[in-house]
Amino acid sequence: MNLRIERLDCSLGKHRVLRDISDLTARPGEITALIGPNGAGKSTLLKAIAGIERASGRILLDGERIDALPLEQRSRRLYYLPQDTGTQAALSVFEAVLLARRTQVAEPAAQALSAVERALTSLELEPLAERELVALSGGQRQRVAIAQAIVRSPALLMLDEPTSALDLHHQLQVLDYLQRLARREAITVILAIHDLNLAARFADHLWVIKEGRRVVSGKPGEVLTPARLREIYAIDAHVDWPADGPPRITPLSALRPLGA
Repeated sequence: MNLRIERLDCSLGKHRVLRDISDLTARPGEITALIGPNGAGKSTLLKAIAGIERASGRILLDGERIDALPLEQRSRRLYYLPQDTGTQAALSVFEAVLLARRTQVAEPAAQALSAVERALTSLELEPLAERELVALSGGQRQRVAIAQAIVRSPALLMLDEPTSALDLHHQLQVLDYLQRLARREAITVILAIHDLNLAARFADHLWVIKEGRRVVSGKPGEVLTPARLREIYAIDAHVDWPADGPPRITPLSALRPLGA
């Protein structure tokens, strides 16, 4: 599913959060990482695409305006996973993932069970399958929420900081799986993320926003330069360019505000 954003504005109350965001695209089979400082508007942008926050401008899915799609069709084609799911349901991990599948996909029970088992295996959740959600750690609940998103089989999958509560092993494991899933199923994946090295390693394309405005978009090697990092994050950073992989960013120092 091809996504395109043109002249997007969004206000929360009297505060204008997103300002004339245009020329952002995301394509099937790729991961697009949304990066920028805290308060840049990343979560609001994802919510605007999902239809959770009202916005002006045009959000196009395969050339169709998203706000013109019937709600049922929209919910079937795209899924948004917030950073904090806040689930307190009295369900086991297996039941929670199965419920997500059954509420979204009409199919024989055997196929649903198979899809759930694949998701649990891929995210290393099999040992937790019978455990209740309320007994899980924050990182474990985050992986369950990702499994629930995946089994819905959306064409457009948006995730807000999906690795924020995960240890290093599971950060790499989740992002590697999302990358392989996007390639295999031709899913368009957009994720907001703070770790620039993870973004550089796993994303095909970066969107950069700051203070509600689009700064730049492009491939990681085009976007993650010392000059851009200084502009976006007010830091000095060293960027290595290995011949066989993505750029590697080493932050050196935070720049003090002028006159401090």
